[in-house]
Amino acid sequence: MSSPEQKNYTEIERLESLLTALRAEPGTTDQADAIREVGLEIALAVREVGAMLVNVGWEQSYAQKHPPV
Repeated sequence: MSSPEQKNYTEIERLESLLTALRAEPGTTDQADAIREVGLEIALAVREVGAMLVNVGWEQSYAQKHPPV
């Protein structure tokens, strides 16, 4: 089973390839909306990965300051 981080990275790669495909075709209003939506989804996935990294960093710093009992 994949970790949450791996799932996010896989999703980001999928969305980036969709965005590349959308940009390669002549634009329509629907495609412009799709590009905006894909961009938003990428931003959200990146934010989630960043939040996970912050949580891991906090957990590691806490563990160093407070040894297990």
